[in-house]
Amino acid sequence: MMKKAGILFLTIVLSFNLGGCMKKENRISKWIGSEQDISDQIMKEIISALDERDAEALKAQFSEEALKKAVDLDQQIVDLMNFYQGTMTEFSGDASSDTLTKYGNDMEKSFIGHYTLKTDKATYQVMYDYIVIYKEDRNKEGMRQLELVTQELYDEQVEEKGTYRWIASDEGSGVYMKGE
Repeated sequence: MMKKAGILFLTIVLSFNLGGCMKKENRISKWIGSEQDISDQIMKEIISALDERDAEALKAQFSEEALKKAVDLDQQIVDLMNFYQGTMTEFSGDASSDTLTKYGNDMEKSFIGHYTLKTDKATYQVMYDYIVIYKEDRNKEGMRQLELVTQELYDEQVEEKGTYRWIASDEGSGVYMKGE
């Protein structure tokens, strides 16, 4: 009995020690990687809807709250489908995230994605605002804003002003586009 207790104690001690051997950088990169995967998946769903010219698939990504608040979202999406040229050849980017945790559980999690989207006809800068988790009000879960800007206009404004000011940040829920 004493021998079993000693082996159990040794197993527990080794488990704690070996768990502490994982480098902090590895834990952080693994955590960021999973958020990057979520961010990329959101972007892939946006691209798929754009490439397939599927207005309903794009609209389905918006939260119930955004659907109520946006002014004529159906027309905004139609305008975006006309604005978007070609089909995706590649995309890259990332998202900043914000998470509210309570007792170790994610209560709220949102992403603001910034991506470069290249098609066979044009290049765009894309910004989306997406609530992944909102446990107190599930109607808030989903996309709130989507904006596409031509690369030329984006570069021009960055060169003139040092930064690009996204339209969506002032306008609220909906779809926005800007180009030359």
